[in-house]
Amino acid sequence: MKVAIDAVGIRGHGGAAVLCELLLWLPIVRPDWEWHVFLFSRNLREFDDPSVSDKVTLERTDCGNSGISRLWWVNHVLPKRLNEIKADVLFSFANMAPSRPLIPQVVYCHQANAFLPKGLPIYAILKRARWWFMRHQILRSAYASGAIIVQTDSMRQTMAMIAPRLQERIQVIPSGYRTPSGKPIVRPEKESLINNAARPRLIYVSHPSEHKNHLTLVRALPDVVDAIPSACLLLTLAKERADKYDYYVKKLQSEADSLGVSRHIVWLGDITSDEVAFALRSSDLSVFPSLSESFGLGLVESMAAGCPVVASNMSYAHDVTGDSAEYFDPVSPKSLSASILKVLTSSGRLGDLRDRGLRKSGLYCYDGIAETMAKLLEKTRTQGSH
Repeated sequence: MKVAIDAVGIRGHGGAAVLCELLLWLPIVRPDWEWHVFLFSRNLREFDDPSVSDKVTLERTDCGNSGISRLWWVNHVLPKRLNEIKADVLFSFANMAPSRPLIPQVVYCHQANAFLPKGLPIYAILKRARWWFMRHQILRSAYASGAIIVQTDSMRQTMAMIAPRLQERIQVIPSGYRTPSGKPIVRPEKESLINNAARPRLIYVSHPSEHKNHLTLVRALPDVVDAIPSACLLLTLAKERADKYDYYVKKLQSEADSLGVSRHIVWLGDITSDEVAFALRSSDLSVFPSLSESFGLGLVESMAAGCPVVASNMSYAHDVTGDSAEYFDPVSPKSLSASILKVLTSSGRLGDLRDRGLRKSGLYCYDGIAETMAKLLEKTRTQGSH
């Protein structure tokens, strides 16, 4: 069977992490299948070409680099290429698929903000319009697909509430933690930043964006350092940026300065998956205040690294971590600081969360995830050919 994977639209962050893992594991669980993957050209994404087996063909394109161009790619260019390569089934990995498919297709929806945008300021009219437009296109794709994959039950319920006719087609398949490297590489400057940070070390693994809710975490820090003066917070953000997130990071720095906690924050910058794992293993508590997630990669990676978790009291986090986390109100700095201190000042609670998290992480291994996806692709192809 030949499976086409459309990953045009994936530029980096969690989507890239999941894609690279699937391109590693899907050919392992189905070694006799062929895989043809469509990606943005390297200059349009933040991640390098993934390492793939000889059963995987990577095809790069500049098409799809804007809203209109993306629709042209999905509905015109992609179907033509699918016919030319004689694909049997399409796995649309980047939320959108052809609205008039020529072959059976499965669409992978991992854009929670398209359905429940959180954390946006009231004046962010253009961003809200963008999310509304994306939701409309995702639903068009979903109605034309044999199956829709989401990563959590809360995402399934949200989508089914908005589009009840899709309920029977929505499948929950979680993501997982990234496969550890055989020979992990940690750059000396990153290792030094982490090892020289005072303890206890809090860490938030996340890229900058309003819904990631860094601001509440920064505002919770004064109460934490009042109680534990040596506490510090590791952020996987670059202090100086030359991109659209520069204003966001500057806002965090300004808030930290005004609250007098700047010296308690370590800016790790952009770090690799090996460095994420090292940072988590070297930290005392993982804090995850995000307001909206399709899954929450930082949650599973923290559990797998043995780093106890305190998380937003949101449905996505409960779906992923269950009883393996301490929860807080994500819009309340006081609630967040209280949860942090509750865990840090109780060695019993700290150890209990670590143990629970390690056991829970066993559910998020990619060999099982890839097998479940492969079975769904096979089923969709069979049903679509009848």
